[in-house]
Amino acid sequence: MGLFDFLKRGKKDDDGGAAPPPSIADVQRAQVRAHQDTQRLADFTKLFHAGEPNGATTEEALAILQGYRNGPDEGGAVDALARRARSAPLPEPLAVAGASILDARGETELAITMLEAVNGPDGLMMLSDLRARAGDLPRAVATVERVLLRNLEHPGARERHQRWRVELGFEAPNKPKEAAGATTVVAKDTDAPFEVLREIARGGAGAVYEARDRELLRKVALKVYHQPERDRDQLTHEAKVAVSLAGDGIVSIYDVDPDHGWIALEWAELGALRDVIKRKEVARLLPLDRWLLPLTRALGRVHAAGWVHHDIKPANVLMDRDSRPLIADFGIARRAGEPSPAGSLGYVSPERMKKRLSDPRDDVYGFGRLLEDVLLAVPDSPAIAKWKPIAQACIGPDAQRPADGRALLTRMRVET
Repeated sequence: MGLFDFLKRGKKDDDGGAAPPPSIADVQRAQVRAHQDTQRLADFTKLFHAGEPNGATTEEALAILQGYRNGPDEGGAVDALARRARSAPLPEPLAVAGASILDARGETELAITMLEAVNGPDGLMMLSDLRARAGDLPRAVATVERVLLRNLEHPGARERHQRWRVELGFEAPNKPKEAAGATTVVAKDTDAPFEVLREIARGGAGAVYEARDRELLRKVALKVYHQPERDRDQLTHEAKVAVSLAGDGIVSIYDVDPDHGWIALEWAELGALRDVIKRKEVARLLPLDRWLLPLTRALGRVHAAGWVHHDIKPANVLMDRDSRPLIADFGIARRAGEPSPAGSLGYVSPERMKKRLSDPRDDVYGFGRLLEDVLLAVPDSPAIAKWKPIAQACIGPDAQRPADGRALLTRMRVET
């Protein structure tokens, strides 16, 4: 009831007559309530539109939220934020603050929903803890791995990662580093017909070198496995799968020697997408659809052929001088429905951690994490913002994730 109605309306006395007009104190109290109602509506509206042009800035929204903290209207304030989070991602500090309040109120699932679009370490750490407390350890591990990818020393991240992996029955992740450093190749060491120029990458399975074909005088990427005898089958498998998928978006295989443990691959001038991101070569990344759509198309071809790559990440997407993407490293690729192998920190879906059989949706998850890495490396703009829902769909709930690369490409074309 408005103040005017309050003044106009009279109470009935016992005999049906009009009650005396309201006192000055009654009027003043009604004025205060009306002002409070108006202010509350304005504040909740600002929270619902936080981060938008007609809404509160992050700092203003935090101040509004703090003003209602532990008061009778705290629920209304945080509900306005929760409704905003369901329609569009909140600024991260506000999402963290809102989730903290929801968690304190015992609304853990709603707090998780509010944090699902965060990218920063503080938000991801809170999200991982909430998921662990909710009993979703695979997703908690996947979330804390996103923190470790950016900072191995982030407080509490490694401890949580190891503890939760033990609870899931996995081997402890801290492995000796000797295997990753066991291969050192110089030109005279290899029986391959190449001149080794420099090392450009190193991983758990092998090292990659820039090399020159002595006969054809062309550059190649020479991948040398650390332990050829042990990894002969994986090396042969990697080459055969890549050759079977030969075409746009798949790295070309030039030569292979399983006995000596090396594969000669197509040379990509810009290196891996990981290196382009590290070098902050924004001009090479923009516009995103120039290379993201071909990459998605190539991933769709992999899935259409019945394969799951199982290691989609920036290190395994090569870029030629025209920023043309090439999917590389099919060493752990498996047929859909076969048992899933172990994967790379930060790019393994929660469902795969639950030992799900090989599924193209696991590659879509890795693609989403790759896209998230790219979005963090480029300046924000409306042209960039349109890709964020795609990344969220890829790393979000499994039932809502595109079924494979082809479904993902269709969604990208519709939404971007």
